[in-house]
Amino acid sequence: MRKSIVIGSFLVLFFIAVGAASFHSIESSQANPQEGAARGAVITGSVVTLEGRRVAGADVSAMSTQGSRGILPHTITDPQGNFSLGGLKAGTYYIEAKKESEGYASTLLNFFSDGLAEAPQIEVLENQVVNGVILRFGPKSASLTGRVIDAITKKPIQDAQIILRRADNPKRFYSTGPNDPKLYNRFKLLVPPAPFTIEVKATGYEDWTYSNDGSGKHADVLRLVSGSEKDLTIALHPVK
Repeated sequence: MRKSIVIGSFLVLFFIAVGAASFHSIESSQANPQEGAARGAVITGSVVTLEGRRVAGADVSAMSTQGSRGILPHTITDPQGNFSLGGLKAGTYYIEAKKESEGYASTLLNFFSDGLAEAPQIEVLENQVVNGVILRFGPKSASLTGRVIDAITKKPIQDAQIILRRADNPKRFYSTGPNDPKLYNRFKLLVPPAPFTIEVKATGYEDWTYSNDGSGKHADVLRLVSGSEKDLTIALHPVK
């Protein structure tokens, strides 16, 4: 996945994923006025797995519920899994954690969570310090890699849209395109260890769906085990 956070198309998925999030009651205190004036509000807490193990090196960021532009406030958890986000203006924020290198997808995307991961909304006042926020990862993901090509010419298709949808809840979905910057026109995606379908669309081509017989004409579910990886070559046929 891209390492940088890009606002735009991401917001569509973002608001779908967190629409049901609720406010959490968190311990808070007022920062020293002079110190707070320089650093703004502060949110501290920790990142843990489903089993309660603390996660070091996780990326934690804050996004205003009113929408944000540019680089989001973010930090990395310390060896004990703790984080501190400072310099925040008064308002309400979605707090996200992820560590894709270990298979932990964003806590903001309910495509992964099974309803178990937490993506809380935190309200802060000017110069307030909010402590004790717990961000909990969902199940460790698997990895889906591959490329999308023209079935006739075998050339890569650059504008393909890849849609992953949970079989147990079709309203939980994730949409992206070829996104691996190191390998031209390939995709590399985290997927939950739960049944899901794959649909691929591109202008001028027939829609493709994952099927066990490889035809792409009907939909079958795919389920990968946590930590496993599957590679696909998706061949789209031009519309006749």
